[in-house]
Amino acid sequence: MALFLQKPVFWNTNNYIAPSGGFATSGFARENGYGHEEWNNSPRLLLRQGNQRYRVFHTEGAGAAPLVENAGQTFVFMTAAHNGILQLVGVAGNAVGLFDERLLGQRQQIVDKLALQELWEEAWAVTKVRRIHEDDRHHFLRNWKQNLQRIPAWICPEEYFWWFDEPVTLDLRAIIGAEKLASAGTSELDLALVGRIMDAIPASQRGERWARLIDAIHCAPSEPVAASDRDALLEGSEPVTEQLANLQARRGRGKFRQDLLATWGGACAVTGLACAEVLRASHIKPWAVATAKERLDPDNGLLLSANLDVLFYRGLLSFDEQGQMLVSHWLGEADRAALGLPRALRFVPGAMAHYLHYHRTEVFQQ
Repeated sequence: MALFLQKPVFWNTNNYIAPSGGFATSGFARENGYGHEEWNNSPRLLLRQGNQRYRVFHTEGAGAAPLVENAGQTFVFMTAAHNGILQLVGVAGNAVGLFDERLLGQRQQIVDKLALQELWEEAWAVTKVRRIHEDDRHHFLRNWKQNLQRIPAWICPEEYFWWFDEPVTLDLRAIIGAEKLASAGTSELDLALVGRIMDAIPASQRGERWARLIDAIHCAPSEPVAASDRDALLEGSEPVTEQLANLQARRGRGKFRQDLLATWGGACAVTGLACAEVLRASHIKPWAVATAKERLDPDNGLLLSANLDVLFYRGLLSFDEQGQMLVSHWLGEADRAALGLPRALRFVPGAMAHYLHYHRTEVFQQ
């Protein structure tokens, strides 16, 4: 199932655009005067791959959390403790953790593509950093190069990355009673606690990002990533961005789902039901036989309520060129009546016709 993590990050007073010289009590930030997470909100960590945009960000390691098993379906809630309070500073959804040693090559590719080595000047400009390194720039640069791969610890679709202009102070007693969220290390969160954290975000700050993350959380997968997808990720034969796009599209998530939500006005293509929790982004030409381009093509998708999605996937219903529903003879009259079938598509996007033809001839059980 999806993985929800709380990850503490080093407090920054520069909106996480660049290091701010904050006080650290332990770890890398204390030893070096800066933390790699201090660039989490920097535009320099925006990665473009074709028409897709991804966010690279940093936290320290996630311990024994099953990151590979939940690649592309991990949600990271980043908190910073300072001045006696704990604040939520950022949320990343549908993320891939890059901590596995087999993914170091992917991390280096990201470092090179984003030219992250150039960020050293922003760290060196901090008085505390120069003092810790005794104004020895060569010593600092050796250390910088050795640790540069630490920056891209995670990657997620840009549309599921939300860094707060105003951090949200968490009232721990209201959220979890007498217990405490971690101020160090990693905490796995259950869905109920995640909901309370998202509800703690003031209404004045809730916008498109909040709604998109809520939708992704409610529709998160209930099973780990398929073994074949895990193997493909760890083999590293394709950039992690392509692996992430494929993972998202295969589950009807990410940009593929967002495109279908836009096409169908956030409602089921048949019934008009607008409850995001039960809407599924369904491929018309099945994933297994579609090309890489077809898997991400929004014209190869229908936004369907969960019951219709299952019937469509199994070939028990299909649609003709005009969007009229075809119901398989395997679905009896009583079941049709209970489901209120047949019902037509609300409209038929023009470029969808050849995909519907494929479904009728190759998937539909006449």
